[in-house]
Amino acid sequence: MKAIPLYGLETFAIAARHLSFTKAAQEMNLTQGAVSQQIRQLEERLGLTLFIRHHRRLELSVAGARLAVQVNHSFSEISGLIADLKEEESSTILTVSVMPSFATKWLIPRLGSLQEKYPELQLRIQANEREVNFQRDRIDVAIVHSHLLARHSGQVIPLLKDKVFPVCSPAFANDRQLVSPAQLATVPLLNDDSEWRFSSPYAEWDKWLQLAKAKGVKPSRGISFNRGDLAVQAAVAGQGVALGRTPLVMDDIQQGRLVQPFTDSLDEGHAYLFVCPDAQRQRDAVQQLLAWLVEECYAYAPLDCLTTPDDLVQLGVAPE
Repeated sequence: MKAIPLYGLETFAIAARHLSFTKAAQEMNLTQGAVSQQIRQLEERLGLTLFIRHHRRLELSVAGARLAVQVNHSFSEISGLIADLKEEESSTILTVSVMPSFATKWLIPRLGSLQEKYPELQLRIQANEREVNFQRDRIDVAIVHSHLLARHSGQVIPLLKDKVFPVCSPAFANDRQLVSPAQLATVPLLNDDSEWRFSSPYAEWDKWLQLAKAKGVKPSRGISFNRGDLAVQAAVAGQGVALGRTPLVMDDIQQGRLVQPFTDSLDEGHAYLFVCPDAQRQRDAVQQLLAWLVEECYAYAPLDCLTTPDDLVQLGVAPE
């Protein structure tokens, strides 16, 4: 069967509600003849009689009555969806998926700045370790940890490089007199295995130790955590040496709660990325959040910031 024109179904629904072609014509600003012709064409297209035509009145046929119920229900659902979409388009509420460690150590301490700059913007933050499904989880945008070459659908804006290096409290470094990576064989190591769930939980330690040419160190004898912020917090508390990710430890280093006892940093091309479905990217709220994130990342670590405020102009980001 050929596609059914929506205007024909709309005309039918109105005529069915009034049981009058004349009243339907008045509501639609058409002539009675035009309405009658559209109904006739619809009946021919469907191969159904929708109205029983009496001398001075109309009556729905059995098929017409059933179709009217379904058409009205469908139009009501479509109208509701359109209203929801319009509300979402103009809404200042954003649901943001963020990795728990990044939320705790980087995002949350900076939210006051966001509220000051965009007081109407409302975030619903969902701490999320798993891969984001925007449609299923009703997520508007996400900040994810990924390799820069990994594929993501929608708009992808790289925010911060993710370098990895050992950190510990100043007191711990002084007490153990840490000067050589080889000394890690004699101190408690704090492992974050959340990023390496599909390989060895000690893979990052193994890679960094290889980079630093530190032999005889066994990360497996240390304490493991399933979140990076927990390992960092244990290091702040003086419990050992953790591998710090750049965005998760720089505040603690700058404020003197952590130190970097060795110079080597592991950089395998991972980063924190802003990911947004194409359908969301033009929303004012999304552009405001993105602009703020880029500005904050650039102020936080300009050498590790992968997108600068100047880049936003080329990306067409113009927050109101």
